[in-house]
Amino acid sequence: MLRQIVIDGQVYVYELSRKRVKNINLRINHDGTIKVSCPARTTIGEVEAFMRAESAFIRRSLAKVSYRKDNAARPSTYVDGEKVNVFGERCTLHVNTGFPFKGLRFVYPDIYVNAATPEQAERIYQKWRREKLRAKIKEMLDYYCPMFAAKGVEPPKQVTFRTMSTRWGVCTPSTRKLTFNYNLFEAPEEIIAYVVVHELAHFLEANHSERFWAHVADIMPDYKIRRKTLREY
Repeated sequence: MLRQIVIDGQVYVYELSRKRVKNINLRINHDGTIKVSCPARTTIGEVEAFMRAESAFIRRSLAKVSYRKDNAARPSTYVDGEKVNVFGERCTLHVNTGFPFKGLRFVYPDIYVNAATPEQAERIYQKWRREKLRAKIKEMLDYYCPMFAAKGVEPPKQVTFRTMSTRWGVCTPSTRKLTFNYNLFEAPEEIIAYVVVHELAHFLEANHSERFWAHVADIMPDYKIRRKTLREY
């Protein structure tokens, strides 16, 4: 159930779920959505009193989300002059409408999109964005898979892509499948490489144990720095 609360003059929308839990729980998702869960008999007044008590945490968390969105610079309006990231590099989107033909041309740091409408520009850009990321991931898998082959790891049987709100990648060892988040497109290449190595390492250890991180470090000694930077996207 979606609800609204006003705290210090600011309106917040949150999703309330009643579950078999003992306490009120508050979570700010990576995309900035606010999730609250509470016991079945908890009143709305109790929920909102809890949220007001946690107002500093809410503001701090949403500020971090805002920073990540600005840092990632993912397109939202698809209008001429919008700033976007291409593998960590800040570029400018140039949308030309009214052309009899449609298409996209990338001449760093400019992306030229010919489209009749912003909606069509979005479709053209997103198709190009997805293709570029798939090609980049393939390039990185071709580079890192031989390193893992030396550890006895066979290449993945299937590599898929989708947009995910909480995970950058998913490894399914039972089917030898890797899935990557399309939102990696805006991150620097060295950060994408970290995600590739991280997921390949799960073929060796399906957890985050010391052995898992030892495998990651063996392939990528500076993984901690890259992992920290990833949180900014």
